[in-house]
Amino acid sequence: MTTRTRLWIAIGAFATALCLGLGATVVVLFFSAREASQPSAVVSAYLSNVERGDISAALRMEGRASKPSEVLLTDKAYSHATDRMTGFRILNTRTVGTGSTVDVRIQQKSGSTTARFELRKRSSPVSLLGLDTWKLRPVELTTVDITLGAPGRIDATLSGVPLGWKGAVLHIHAFPGTYPLAVASPSPWFTLPEAAVSVAGFGQSDRFQVPATLTPKGKDAAVAAANAWFDTCVADPSFHPARCSFSLTSGADPGEVWTNSSWQVQSRPTLAIGAWDFGCRVPTTADVSAGGCWPVTTSTPGEVTFHADYTIPATGETGDITSTGAIEANVKGSISSFTDSGAMFTSVDWAD
Repeated sequence: MTTRTRLWIAIGAFATALCLGLGATVVVLFFSAREASQPSAVVSAYLSNVERGDISAALRMEGRASKPSEVLLTDKAYSHATDRMTGFRILNTRTVGTGSTVDVRIQQKSGSTTARFELRKRSSPVSLLGLDTWKLRPVELTTVDITLGAPGRIDATLSGVPLGWKGAVLHIHAFPGTYPLAVASPSPWFTLPEAAVSVAGFGQSDRFQVPATLTPKGKDAAVAAANAWFDTCVADPSFHPARCSFSLTSGADPGEVWTNSSWQVQSRPTLAIGAWDFGCRVPTTADVSAGGCWPVTTSTPGEVTFHADYTIPATGETGDITSTGAIEANVKGSISSFTDSGAMFTSVDWAD
């Protein structure tokens, strides 16, 4: 065998080995690509992003647009969360036509939940090679309705991100985890307790309400505002003070003239300030507002009496009029806001 013959044999053997190697590589790459494009693999990639805190990558996979109002759908917010996803397991995959669903068990330290993810088949050039491409549909994240039970704007953060509380209920989405609430600028009138939004799994609907508590200064201001309303009623000299809780059944008779009329306090009502009521709404509450107030009630009614001088010009008769007995006096209403100087009291609409 000549040297040239041996050379061609070696070249042929190398070319054959190269072709076999390339063929094997192509086969491996084909099946790897096919495996990676399966619906379960797409969902696994999505959940892996969530598990490691790459929320922006997860949102890109489902095609969810970024919104400033979605304060928890950021890498920063999730980095401050606790009880995050610790793992997941694919339970079942069902594909019918161009649609597929994948059922998954989601694991958190606090427990496990199940979730279903939907995908749709996309047409692409590689489809001709038998490689289907699957796109994750927008994921049904847990929705949380957040209400801070306190008047006005609150400078607060949720999981390290500004909450943007302006008095209206916030409807936001969140991934599995627990997100702490913190108030940056406390009020001298009230305090908000430490709290956290807890989200278990996907596709849930939760309500997060945090009621504020009046400080001693705030409670004193609330009582002072309610007492000021009562004093305004007492200062009204008419026999039926407008929108007040006490009155005479009737005024001067025809031909009779009353002068120097006044109300005297025999005992003041004892007031009670309740806990924040999320369902309270006052006449000035805006439609978009979450509402809420601290209810003010009377624990022990007060008593007032009425006195006036009278004359009957036709006869010249004079005298004085005094209520036949003490009249019960109550205070009922709400504290729904504060100014720099104190609380704002709104009375209920006492029937005339």
